[in-house]
Amino acid sequence: MSFITEFFARVFDGNVALATIIIAMVPIVELRGAIPFATNSTLWGKLALSNWKALGWSLLGSTIIVPILALVLIPIINWLKRTKFFGKLATAIENRIRNKANSLGDGEVNKKFTAPWWKKVLAVFVFVAIPLPLTGVWTGSCVALFLGLDYVTSCLTVISGNIVAGVAIALILQFFPWLNDYLLWIFLAIVAVIVIYEIICHFVKKKKQQSNDINNNSNNDNSGEGKQK
Repeated sequence: MSFITEFFARVFDGNVALATIIIAMVPIVELRGAIPFATNSTLWGKLALSNWKALGWSLLGSTIIVPILALVLIPIINWLKRTKFFGKLATAIENRIRNKANSLGDGEVNKKFTAPWWKKVLAVFVFVAIPLPLTGVWTGSCVALFLGLDYVTSCLTVISGNIVAGVAIALILQFFPWLNDYLLWIFLAIVAVIVIYEIICHFVKKKKQQSNDINNNSNNDNSGEGKQK
């Protein structure tokens, strides 16, 4: 696997810290993938970071992105919804986030929120603190805003949950060092499965919607013909 090490060394010029910061900013992968990425000796050889150094650089990258996400993510989604090319994709993303927020909140995501402030904060914190794909700062920031938390509270809650998730991953690698060479691949496999599942669900829903539209149009045509007779 030396060619993998050479590839990353060439791309990042052997700067594992910089690579870790950048990876921690990437959606889906984020801190959860950045820590095992930085500690993986198969990728980096002797340049691989310790668990706690990887945690520090991963937290830096994922923390930097949170205030930006909380500020621009929702406006960007709203803007994309108004475009012809990205409209459907942006709507699908928004619906996904709203559904996630709905499962964490008070069931009134599209209406005025009635859940106590502390309940929303706790829900977002626990959600982000779970060290699994799609529960990181990207989704967490959107969920916090959809639940009606203000900018500062959203940022602090998401960052706090992210720290807990990072510490959990670092501890797992500390107590089970043999996982260092496997956790990254396990994580990437989970991400691949989730992405494939989401794509399949999207096309199944789209197919079902098209079928329903055809049936509705057919029923409307039959109704119109009946009235004419």
